Amino acid sequence: MSSIITESQLEARLLAVAEQRRQLFLQALLALDAPLAAALHRLPADEWADYPPLAGYPQLQPQLKLLKQADAALCQWQLGLYGLCSDCEAELTPEQLWDDPCRQRCDPCEQKYRKAQHGAWEL
Repeated sequence: MSSIITESQLEARLLAVAEQRRQLFLQALLALDAPLAAALHRLPADEWADYPPLAGYPQLQPQLKLLKQADAALCQWQLGLYGLCSDCEAELTPEQLWDDPCRQRCDPCEQKYRKAQHGAWEL
């Protein structure tokens, strides 16, 4: 990637990653419950992550988490908040966003978040 990453390149990458995550999620669901996958496919894509019947499939939670991250990033883009840390509002670099278009936090806030989420498991 060149040293200058444009806004349009970031947008295209975000859209591509979001679509890839949706397709992978749909494929995983299709393998488990084809009728539910068909019903989900008829909904707007931004409603998939909150579709109540999906709660009955704990094995889909990792893919569902990725889907929610993509939806959050797309929402941030629409609101003009894309590229800002969701906790401290520091600007993420274009390189960080290129590496992970669905990134939500700067490095210090991500470390705090992970520690808070998993702190009870640390020895």
